[in-house]
Amino acid sequence: NQSILELAHDNGIHIQSVCKGVPSCAECRIQIVEGEYNVVPPSKAELNLIGTGWFVDRSRLSCQLRCFGDVT
Repeated sequence: NQSILELAHDNGIHIQSVCKGVPSCAECRIQIVEGEYNVVPPSKAELNLIGTGWFVDRSRLSCQLRCFGDVT
């Protein structure tokens, strides 16, 4: 029940985040290369922060992204 940002931090992987997962900064954007079907869709709050990034390149906020299977 952790976000991708928390999982990355716990495993020594740095993802830039000024707000530490509040969400308010939208700096922790990531892209899912594989396993996009193993994540929940973006919430309205996440879409408001990432704007057109979701529609252009499927950017997600790692602080809001939770998965239920393998992702890359």
